[in-house]
Amino acid sequence: MKTYTRFLATSASAVAFAAMAFGASAATYVDPWTVSNTGGISVVFGDNGLDVPGAESIAGETTTTHAFNAQTGVFTDTFSFFLPNGLVGFSLSSIGFLPNSSLNVSSLTFNGVPIGVTNTSNGSGNAVTSTSGAFSVALGGPQTLSVSGIGGADAVFSGTATFQALTAGVPEPGAWALMIVGFAGTGALLRRRRGQLTVAAS
Repeated sequence: MKTYTRFLATSASAVAFAAMAFGASAATYVDPWTVSNTGGISVVFGDNGLDVPGAESIAGETTTTHAFNAQTGVFTDTFSFFLPNGLVGFSLSSIGFLPNSSLNVSSLTFNGVPIGVTNTSNGSGNAVTSTSGAFSVALGGPQTLSVSGIGGADAVFSGTATFQALTAGVPEPGAWALMIVGFAGTGALLRRRRGQLTVAAS
């Protein structure tokens, strides 16, 4: 009976510790990247609540910032990505049925380029939707998505960044050498053939 009681006490402590460790969350969040076999990357990001403090980051993948003024409801969240060379596009959505859980996005940009946003009233709340086109990104270059607007303390949003690597890259040195040899060979054949055509015509 003592062993069973100790086991239950230990299990209860472990559950309580896990709840403390995983129960606290930051306002802005980002999930670990999901990578496909073809090099495509999907990144889920968002805000767990405008009034929630903190900003989550994943080293080498994404860093985030969060600012919210509880008196005015003004917020700005940023998500900086560290994607390789390729194309990236974004989708973002939010829905709230009461003023305290609704938000209105006034600015959505990627590297300062505006992305269209639709804010739709649904009675006493608001719905937000946005889908961007493709943006070129380069490893080490700026890759910052910024979301700004006004909302209630309980308002949330979520989004997805979809990345695809560029398949047509710069040829490697061996490929360059083969192309040069090929062009030289083609040029030699054309010169020889032109010489033969000139002799035959005379």
